[in-house]
Amino acid sequence: MENTLRIKPANPVIQIVIPIIVLSVMAVILWGIVGEVTFIYVFAYVMCLAAVLHFIFLMNTKNRIFFIPIGFYLFAALTFYMSSAYHQHYLTAVFAILAGTFFILLLYALAAHKMKWRYREVLELAARSVNETKNGYTPRPFPAGQAEYSKDEIIGFARFLLKNSAVFPFYENDKVILIIPGNMLYYFLGLRRNYLNDSYISFDFAGNVAVNITRKDYRKYTEELTFDQLCASFGNLFKEFLEMYKNGESDKIIKKMNALKLVV
Repeated sequence: MENTLRIKPANPVIQIVIPIIVLSVMAVILWGIVGEVTFIYVFAYVMCLAAVLHFIFLMNTKNRIFFIPIGFYLFAALTFYMSSAYHQHYLTAVFAILAGTFFILLLYALAAHKMKWRYREVLELAARSVNETKNGYTPRPFPAGQAEYSKDEIIGFARFLLKNSAVFPFYENDKVILIIPGNMLYYFLGLRRNYLNDSYISFDFAGNVAVNITRKDYRKYTEELTFDQLCASFGNLFKEFLEMYKNGESDKIIKKMNALKLVV
């Protein structure tokens, strides 16, 4: 069972190949409509927007790895701008070299899973210990027992998981909510103000743990797993992660996720 994925496989054709093809076709059409010079300016602005987006990621996660895509997109934008505005300017070559350097660093960061949304990995790890497929989904929070931690420890744990794009935390007066969103961008951009539409795990300051799994996340599994077992497993997984964090072994959390070798 350890070698068999419990979640349905992602489709890289739909998630990666088709968007690239669509964007390429749109770029060719835009080039034909506005001409080469205007297209280059537009492309430079798009690169700047991508840099701003990753700056938002940086501000939310406090993960310095996002300086790499920011550097790539900014220097790529400057390269395109300089090549159009100032022909054969020496800075064009300088910016191009810098963009190429950051692009190599970006490929390394992606290959090493240093920039990766951990949503599917969390779902997969939570289901690994579930061995029954009866009594399916129930739309209700599940009490997942208790854990020992201080307020500072659970807040630090939440910040660590956010830094590694595993959860998005909500901090309330009496608890911390660790949201497991399929698309964290909604929270980064402030487009979603509550956690009711996503799966989450809550840790209150009295040590109580509760789990809520949404129907859309439950449907991502290949089988109708026993819901109470799945919720209990979610709680146990995060309690295990919390113990690793408290013991100064946070790197083991990321290694456990990376060991799944999920591409997307």
